[in-house]
Amino acid sequence: MKLIDIANKIDKSQKNESNVDIENFSSEFDLEFGYIDQDRLKAYWVGNWYCTDTYVGYRMYFLDEEPVAFSIQNGRKSNETFKWFSKELALKVKDYLISLISDDDELKIDLCDINEDIGDSFKIGFNNQILNPKRAMYNGESIEILEEVRAIWGIGTKLKIELLSGEEKYIDIKEIDFKYNLV
Repeated sequence: MKLIDIANKIDKSQKNESNVDIENFSSEFDLEFGYIDQDRLKAYWVGNWYCTDTYVGYRMYFLDEEPVAFSIQNGRKSNETFKWFSKELALKVKDYLISLISDDDELKIDLCDINEDIGDSFKIGFNNQILNPKRAMYNGESIEILEEVRAIWGIGTKLKIELLSGEEKYIDIKEIDFKYNLV
C-alpha cells in the first residue's frame, strides 16, 4: 500500500491518535525543546504494538491535516526515525515548531540598556584580586599602592597607599576604586 493511500484512509479517531513528542520531533531539526502545548501537529498509528510498557510502531504525522512525515520505532529503547514527504513540508514543520517558542522563551538571557550608567570604576574585595595597581583610586584620586598587608591566613584586605600629596596611609581595599580598562 502506498503512503498516500494510508494518509487518505488512516483512522484519525481519538483512540488511534498518538502523542506527539515535541522534544523528540524537534531534535530532527537540531532544535532543543521541552514540552510545548500545541494542537496543529498530530500523529496517528499506522501500525503499533506493545514493547514492555510502551506502544511503538509506525506513525504518520500531519500538520493542519496535511501529511508531512512517516516514522518507525521498533522498540521501547529504539529511537524513532522520521521520513519526510518533502523538504518543503519538513521546513514548514520546522517553522511551525520555531513559532511555538515565545520571545521570552527563545533566548534565556539577561538584557540591559546600553545607555545605563554603571559608574566610572569597580571595587574588589581582597588584595590578591588586584591585577593592575596603576588603576587604583582613593576618593577619586589616583594613588600608588605601596604594600599589601597580608592577614595571618594569607588573604588580606588592608593596603598601605600613597596619595598624590605624598601622604601615606593604611586603608581597607573596599575603600579603593579601580578604573575600567579604557584607553
